[in-house]
Amino acid sequence: MKIWIVNYYTKPDCTNPRYNEFAKHFQAAGHEVLTFYANYKGDGNSPLFNRKEVGGLDFVEVKAPHYVGNGVARMKSIFSFAWAIKKHCKEFERPDVILHNVHAPFDAPIVLAARKLKCKYVSEVWDLWPDNFANFGMISRKNPAMKLFYRIERWIYEHADERVFTLAGATAYLKGKGWTTETGGKIDLSKVHYINNGLDLDQFDKDKLTHPREDADMNDPNLTKIVYLGAINKANNVKTLIDAAVLLQDMPNYRFIIYGNGVYRPELEQYVKENHIDNVVFKETRIPLEECAWVVSQATVNIMNYEKGFGYMGVSSGKMFQYLAAGKPIVCNVDIAYDNVIKDNNLGVCRDIETSEEFAMAIRSLAEQPRASYDAMCERVREVAKRFDYKVLAQRELEIIESLK
Repeated sequence: MKIWIVNYYTKPDCTNPRYNEFAKHFQAAGHEVLTFYANYKGDGNSPLFNRKEVGGLDFVEVKAPHYVGNGVARMKSIFSFAWAIKKHCKEFERPDVILHNVHAPFDAPIVLAARKLKCKYVSEVWDLWPDNFANFGMISRKNPAMKLFYRIERWIYEHADERVFTLAGATAYLKGKGWTTETGGKIDLSKVHYINNGLDLDQFDKDKLTHPREDADMNDPNLTKIVYLGAINKANNVKTLIDAAVLLQDMPNYRFIIYGNGVYRPELEQYVKENHIDNVVFKETRIPLEECAWVVSQATVNIMNYEKGFGYMGVSSGKMFQYLAAGKPIVCNVDIAYDNVIKDNNLGVCRDIETSEEFAMAIRSLAEQPRASYDAMCERVREVAKRFDYKVLAQRELEIIESLK
């Protein structure tokens, strides 16, 4: 089969290589794969399409308007990317199926491209756009624009031949909207699949060995290292982690180590400085993906941190799978609905944590447990990671795609 993978963000060196790894496995199974992604940082003179081979994979870079932040400009850029593909799709070899990472409603033209090409269409959803906009207070669900967005989201799903969600609560979400056949809609739940995100375990282990870092904190065996790696935006609520750190300042072996960037980082760095919170250390805003494996593997406890309400339909956070591969206990400050990998497998603490005192206690309960108990938890964390190896996930995804022959 000829398979197109369409995702605004899947460039050759992207931080979430899910589709690049899938492409490798699809090709190994005898299929041809072409991946479309956006170039939203190039200059105005770049061509609309730039086809290239990187690492044995075939890519088409699509020029899209530059944007900064998460506002209207981002949405316009995503639409421009999708519209360009729809308009020019017949200039490329016709696919048998398009696997599309959906950012509803803004890249709906990809559905039109599939209809124009008379090929099968598989929607894949990592984040519930536009519902997340309302869930995080960005816009009211009663806003007329949201009503339109929901209609387009529903239309995308209804026109998919198969639907993949990385969120275990997708079935409940679709039912709640009244979009399934059993609730009066058109979506057949036998065509809805849950395949969470993941990682390449073999590559993770290689990276951990070959990319150690020269870092006094991370290399100090006497420190209890509490590590957060990821975005520092509103949804991540990193301030709550810093508040927990304040309560452990009288324990000199504890060090809270934060990697990542976002709009709230400068504000939090200033807060830490002004309040002399000496056990919190901000590291680089961004480190190469191959170095992340070593970082999270040096942690005593790894942290997932979110605003309340995050994970209401499940979680497909990339950092969770890095943490699983690291084989270290995890604290998550929100209860993950439907597939609470951490709680269900006793890999740490994952519940709605209301106060900084409770957060600090959760961290201590893992870091200070008896050594035998700690080691057993580490083994469980690593064992669960095997379920989310790209080899396993790609095979499940390929079975769905090949069913469309």
